[in-house]
Amino acid sequence: MKNFFITLLFLIGLNPVFAQNLDFETFRVQRAQELLAEDGWLNLVGLEWFDERLPYLNRTKNDSLLLSERIEGKNIGTFQFRNDSIWFFFNQKITKKIKRQLPAKILQFPVVDYTSGGVYYDRWKWTVIKRGDKFAMRLRDLEHPALSAFKPIPYFDYDSAFRVEALFVPKFNETMDIPNVLGQLVEWKVMGIVKFQLHGKAYELTALDEAGKFFVIFSDLTNESETYPIGRYLYVSYPDKNGKTILDFNFAYNPPCAFTAFATCPIPPKQNRLETSISAGEKIPK
Repeated sequence: MKNFFITLLFLIGLNPVFAQNLDFETFRVQRAQELLAEDGWLNLVGLEWFDERLPYLNRTKNDSLLLSERIEGKNIGTFQFRNDSIWFFFNQKITKKIKRQLPAKILQFPVVDYTSGGVYYDRWKWTVIKRGDKFAMRLRDLEHPALSAFKPIPYFDYDSAFRVEALFVPKFNETMDIPNVLGQLVEWKVMGIVKFQLHGKAYELTALDEAGKFFVIFSDLTNESETYPIGRYLYVSYPDKNGKTILDFNFAYNPPCAFTAFATCPIPPKQNRLETSISAGEKIPK
């Protein structure tokens, strides 16, 4: 086994294309794992926008939860809206019946990261998200049938022609309002402009800040026919001291809206609509 890994590292050193393809296959595996994970996109069953007049979370049927202005059916608990936070308080009758210990209250917003602040009850999990000045409960069914029915995402074959060197031009103290699929405008921090050439023609893309990473939301001429209609997403490597970076479209991936109706996907801004075909990365999911 040791000799195998030594040989593998030797081959990677000799053949950059082999290394790129290895990274690409690893990316594909990780993408499937992300989608199937507890905080992935396949198990979503609801996105309920909060109204402070509807603080009660009730179980109206065996498979239905509902925000309501009064306690109806089986009440699970109550949301409490404060100036700078949202808390969930379990119904004490629920906590007495359940054998495992449930916390009396849980801070659901703000949270440290995307995976924290979740509340579990029966087969469900819910978190609180903020979009613009609005808050919503994102509801998951941890036994969702889509998890077992998942089929691998189709991809274009890896093509080194879509791995290009680019120049990153930083922007400072700049923001941009990006629309999402719900028609909301959400303010994003602009990190800079990525300039590159593809098939002998010059292009540029605006890179945004996504949790400290350079994030590109783009569309191209393959949309609707081969790739997801509204566009795809791509992370860009940090530039070197000369501003040089690599833009590898083979790692372009579908937005969450390609897998669920309960996502709030940002749409590519006009600056990022490429008048060329990017035949690389993820195709439309089956």
